[in-house]
Amino acid sequence: MRSKPLIRWAGSKRKLLPMLTANAPSSYKRYVEPFCGSASLFFELPDSPALLSDINVDLVNALNTIKNDPTIRSQLVKIPATKEEYYRIRAIEPESISKVDRAIRFLYLNRYCFNGVYRTNQKGQFNVPMGTRTGEFPSEAVFDEARKRLANAEISVADYKTTLTKIGDGDFVYIDPPYSKSGRFTGEYGLGSFDSSELPEFFDNLAELDRRGAKFLFSYRACEETRELLSEDYQVEVIPVKRHVSGFKESWNDSKEILVKNYGQ
Repeated sequence: MRSKPLIRWAGSKRKLLPMLTANAPSSYKRYVEPFCGSASLFFELPDSPALLSDINVDLVNALNTIKNDPTIRSQLVKIPATKEEYYRIRAIEPESISKVDRAIRFLYLNRYCFNGVYRTNQKGQFNVPMGTRTGEFPSEAVFDEARKRLANAEISVADYKTTLTKIGDGDFVYIDPPYSKSGRFTGEYGLGSFDSSELPEFFDNLAELDRRGAKFLFSYRACEETRELLSEDYQVEVIPVKRHVSGFKESWNDSKEILVKNYGQ
């Protein structure tokens, strides 16, 4: 990888990066990712101006802190990776601390929580237990490289609809919404996250991006809703993917994902 992402994220596309990079356009003016998560494709592609956004306030704050504070890793590695410290930090209300401390809290919990899952209760409180075999924080060199890459990126808290209004001719947009059944609250990705009931409006937005001259690559779980809504004007590829958010291997499952793009190479 050109620059390893620093954030663990359920639904991350790191294992699909060879296929995603092979399907990325050969040229564009700006990279845009409205559901950025760990931004693994952003870190893999050649450096360019970028717009990264997400509805998760703590995630965006952490990325901006990595971008602006070269001491963030040294502060993180001083904190003991113990259950007592994990649950003490988890209990802190993020709104009660500074932006830097809030980023440290988020990155610490993200590193040591179960499977990199971001999940909240209905009050918006992070409630993921501590995990095992989480590994250590990436090296200082990885943090430094990420900071260099993020220096050319605007990183903001915004829903995908707001971000899509800022996209125009020459932009390349990678769009990877979280998969969630309509009306089902899971707490993953945070309150107000995307669910399948939004797909009809979402596909209207894709058509609008196409009219504006933007290039888009869209990935999503292959399901009946996407099959019914897809335009025949787009290029579509179906690929197998193994999902393993569950802690038990027998619960891991193979499923299919679609890649949709409105351009040739």
